[in-house]
Formats: sequence, structure tokens, C-alpha cells
Amino acid sequence: MQEYTSENLRNVAVVGHGRAGKTSFLDACLFNAGAVKRQGRVDDATSMLDTTPEETKRGMSISLSLAAVEWKGTKINFIDTPGYPDFVSEVKGAITAADTALIVVSATSGIETETEKDWILCDEMSKPRAFLVNKMDREHADFQKVMDELRVKFGHGVVAVQLPIGAADTYQGVVDLLRMKTKVRTHDEDYIATEIPEFMQDDVELARQDLIEALADFDDSLMEKFLNGDEIPEEEIGQALEDGIAAGKVYPVYCGSALKNISLHKLMTGIVTYFPAPSDEPVMGMNPADDEPVEREVTGPFSAQVFKTVVDPFVGRLSFMRVMTGELTAETPVYNVASEATERLGGLFTMQGSTQVRIKKAVRGDIVVTSKLNATKTGDTLTTKEASIKYEPITFPGSMLVMAVTAKEKADEEKAISAIDKERDEDPTIILVKDRETRQTLVRGIGEVQIDILGERVARKFGVNVIFSEPRVALRETIKKTVKVQGKHKKQSGGHGQYGDVWLEISPLPAGTGNEFTETIFGGSVPRQYIPAVEKGTEETLAQGIVAGYPVVDVKVNLYDGSYHSVDSSEAAFKTATALALRKGIMDANPVLLEPIFNMTILAPEYFTGDVMGHLNSRRARIMGMEKASRDLTEIKAQIPAIELYKYATDLRAETKGRGSFTTEFSHYEEMPKKLMDEAIAKYQESKGKAEK
Repeated sequence: MQEYTSENLRNVAVVGHGRAGKTSFLDACLFNAGAVKRQGRVDDATSMLDTTPEETKRGMSISLSLAAVEWKGTKINFIDTPGYPDFVSEVKGAITAADTALIVVSATSGIETETEKDWILCDEMSKPRAFLVNKMDREHADFQKVMDELRVKFGHGVVAVQLPIGAADTYQGVVDLLRMKTKVRTHDEDYIATEIPEFMQDDVELARQDLIEALADFDDSLMEKFLNGDEIPEEEIGQALEDGIAAGKVYPVYCGSALKNISLHKLMTGIVTYFPAPSDEPVMGMNPADDEPVEREVTGPFSAQVFKTVVDPFVGRLSFMRVMTGELTAETPVYNVASEATERLGGLFTMQGSTQVRIKKAVRGDIVVTSKLNATKTGDTLTTKEASIKYEPITFPGSMLVMAVTAKEKADEEKAISAIDKERDEDPTIILVKDRETRQTLVRGIGEVQIDILGERVARKFGVNVIFSEPRVALRETIKKTVKVQGKHKKQSGGHGQYGDVWLEISPLPAGTGNEFTETIFGGSVPRQYIPAVEKGTEETLAQGIVAGYPVVDVKVNLYDGSYHSVDSSEAAFKTATALALRKGIMDANPVLLEPIFNMTILAPEYFTGDVMGHLNSRRARIMGMEKASRDLTEIKAQIPAIELYKYATDLRAETKGRGSFTTEFSHYEEMPKKLMDEAIAKYQESKGKAEK
């Protein structure tokens, strides 16, 4: 691959809903550019981009892929992305690295959930956008219907720059609305230029007028000529389109068939001609010393940001980065601002799907890959130590699904945790935590498919099988009435015996108070040296739980009487006596289980709020309020028991067609319904019985 200047680079994130044909489009682009001799197909498992076993098994992308192609004297860095919502981190990283997003839409399905979410992501990051209406060769393909949907949803800046000639079986090419020329594919699979079909003349004139109107709204000189009815040269229309895309005010719509590779040459040329090259404006970052904003010229010292990390025991560790300023060669040492480590690159290359192509250097704006950066993670800034700068880390959505994870074989427990920890480098939305109370290792993620694939990857890469299951909820025990109880421990087995005798008053305290130990011993019935043992016995016994193995809370224990033996009494004996008293007393004091309650904030489209609230009620949630969050999103506030949160992320996604999200925060504990409490106690007794056997 030859060397390119920044002006001859185009960075395009290819995004869209699953099954829209993003990967098929890029397989065709690689073929058109001569990077491969045969066009790959996802359905045949011959794609150059979906190459991992998990991807070929499901026929869908899971990780982003780089497909660099050379076209018309320009290097286009295409970044393929997954369309399944569980892998939003890949999409976020790709859009961060790109200069433009190409949103692929199916001509048969139109706007889908991820189409809208990708648009919103681009909007948040102020990225220019364009559309490809793919699958024009499919039955029920309807370009005009999709165009109308796009304009209604995303505004009149959405304009067609092509019109399809035919649809479904008759789809054969496009009319170029800028040049007013057509190109069709013959039965011999040759492309020929022809006149605009007569039956399309009226549609072409209307579509061209819409295009010029959209561009005129952005370009004053074009507006003047348009209002005066003057002829507008093709070059002026093209320049206005280029400026409009770069400004994020015009969103051109192309059409084609990725599978049959029809009209994609025109789109690739359109990307080279009209999509923006990396900006030559100064970039903004932060001074690592004080986090104050700092500006750097693009011609200044080298700096880059890593937007994707791949960890593989066989391929090694790969870091995908965008060069923000300066130049980079394979011999250049890089300084990681986050880890404060200087590392050497393991070569410098670009990717054409799974194929690595070595390059000598990377200029600012280029997207390249290197290996062996062991101290570098996704979002890190690489620069020079002498002129360091730090770019804003990539933020990823919070994880909504929580699963407990264990190794299938107990001996593999540590290996399993280590393997999942390594996988977190690839997908930052995976979070691994140890719950101290339940002593379970928990994995947090976006959705169930992501967690399933995590298990498959861990097994394939690291040879360890893991099991994901419902996590235990950290319940609490407490009491509702006051009791007085004796605990007496007396044992004689030759020599010194064991003797401890205590009388305890056990009473409930207000919720959230915690536990309290007091003593009102009078007359030395329990010697002072044994009272700390009673207190420690109280603390330990309450922590272990009485009813169902959960800590007892909000209880006051008062030692008010007892007896001792001058020879056989000891601290251990009094601790044992205390435990006996508490176990009996708690059971007599009307014990109940408390469950954790979380505050929950849900964002969902307004037209799904009825379904969402109905489902929340079925999960024992209390609706606390509802208000409008944005134009079509409603914020619902609720309180929900932790037990009811299991797999709620999956249900919410199903109810809102993937557009709902939620966050939670611990609020308080409250009494559990008797039916659920009885089930939890029975489960504990059953497990206790098995353990004793």
C-alpha cells in the first residue's frame, strides 16, 4: 500500500441496524478496490471481516473491523461495526475514530432501532453523516418509502444524490443527480452509461430540485441562483454538497446492492469526492499535569488515541489508533499518558479485514494498528513524553445486566477470572466485580448475547469453561418484637469443663440504625472480663445470620444477667452461650427478611411508557414519577426490589424495541413479602442440610 497525505485520507464508520448489510458492503468494497480476488459473503462464512468463530457461527459482526482500501488515489479507512445493541462499545469507538458515519439502511425494512441510536451517537459527537439504502435487489425494496422515512425522522437535510433504476429483480443501477447521468449493470455484469430513462424524467427532476433546495439552504450563493432560476454548474453543486456534509447540515442518501455489488463503485467515488478529509484545524486535549484544556496544531508532535483493543493468545495484543497530530513510524517509541509507560511498537500496519498490511509511517488523521502495547487500553492517549497531551477518554454506556460467573471446574476459578479480565480490554462495557457479601464474582454487561459470547471467547482463547447464573441478592434479617432469652453452655469432659451462662434482652431498632450491644450487669453475675467475649459473640453470630444465613441488622442486644463458674468459665464458653441465646431469641422475636430496594431511572420512548410501567408493576416496582426527557423520550422513576432486576435489561429492550435504558442506585432495605421470605428460608435450609451431609 502506498503512502498518502492527510488530504488523501477518508475515515468512514459504517454503522446501522443488524442485517442491514454493512459487512457485505465492505466485502464488496475490498473486492472493487482489488484488495481481494473474490467477493466474500457473510452467509457463506467467506467474509473478510467476520472471521472469528463466534461471528461465523451467528452470521453477524461482534467486533469492529478495519477495511482500508485504495480508491481513486485516496485511502479510505472503512470501520465495520456490529449492528446488535449489545456491542455498542464497538460502534462508539468507530464513530470516535471516524470523520464521517455511513449509516446503512435496508431498502425493505427502513429505519430500525439501531438506525436511530447511531444517528443520536453521531449527533452527540458532531459527526457528518450519509446514508446507504442497501438491498435494492430484494423483494419489496422501496427507495422512496425509505427516503420519506429518513426525511421525516432526521429532517430535510437528508437528500437523495442518486435515484435507483428499478427495484428487486429489476434493479440495475442509479441516476446520478449531480451529474444527471446514469450507470447500469448489464446481464454480462458490465457497467455502461446510458441516458436517463424516459419514465424517470419527472422523478429525477423533482429529486434534483430537492437536492438543490437542501444545498441552497446552506449556501447563500446557491440560494440566489436557485431563486433566480439560473442554471447551476455541476461543480458548484458538488462543492456545496461537500461543504454541507462537512458542516453536518446535509446528509446525502446513496442506494445500491451490496450482495450483487451494484452501484457501490459510485458510492466509493462519492466518498472520495465529497466526504471530508481529516480536519487541519487544531485539536483540543488536556494537559496531563493539571487537566487544563490545551490546543495542539495537527502538524505538531505526534499524538494518537486508541479506540479499540484486541487480545488474542495467538495473534497477540492489537491496538487500533487514530493519529491525531504529527507522524508515526514503527521505530517511534510512544508514551502512554494514562499508564505513564513508554512502549515500543510491534510494527505498524493497516488492516483489510483479517489481513495485515505493513506500512512505513502514519500521518495525522490516519487509522493504523500496532501490536505489543501491553500497558495500553482502549481510550488511552499515546504521545511523546516531551510534549504529552491527553485526549478525552471514550465514554461507554453503563452495564444493565448482572450475572454471577463461576468456572465449570473449581480448579479453574482463578484462570477463569483472569481470562474474563483480559476480555474486558476488548469490550470496556464488561465489568468484573467481587461481591463481598455474597462472595460471588459478578459480570456486568449490556445484554445476554454479549455475556454468552464472552463465555465462548473465554473457552476458545483461554481453554476454560465458565457458567453464568442468577446472582444471589444480599438480603438482611431483623426482628419485630422484644424477647428475653437465656443461653447456657455447660460441658464436662474430664479436667476443666466449659461453663457460660447469659441472659439477653433482644429488641428491634429503627430501620438503618445498625446493631447495638449494651450491658446492665449488676452484682457481678457475669464477671467484667467475660463481657467483651459476649459482645464479640453477639457481633459474630449476628453477622452469620440466623434465619436464612444473612446478617441480622437493626437489633439491640442487652446483657442483663447470667452466671459463671470460678474454674470452668472462659471467654470461649461465654461466646458459645451468647450464640445459643441469640439463635433461640431471634427465632422467637418474629424474624423477617429484608430485601434491598433500588432507585431506578428508565429512559424509554414515549409511546412505550404504558408497557414499561405495566411490566414494572409486575416486578413489584413502585412508580415514583414520570416526566418528559427529550422530544420523544420519557423518564420514569421507580423503586424496585433487587431480586426483580434480574434480566430486566432483556425485557426492557424487548418492550421498547431496543431503545430503552435504565440506571439504578441503592436506596434502602425493606421487609420482604412472606411468600418470597418463606421460599428464601426453605432454600437456605435445604442448602444447609446438603452441606451438613
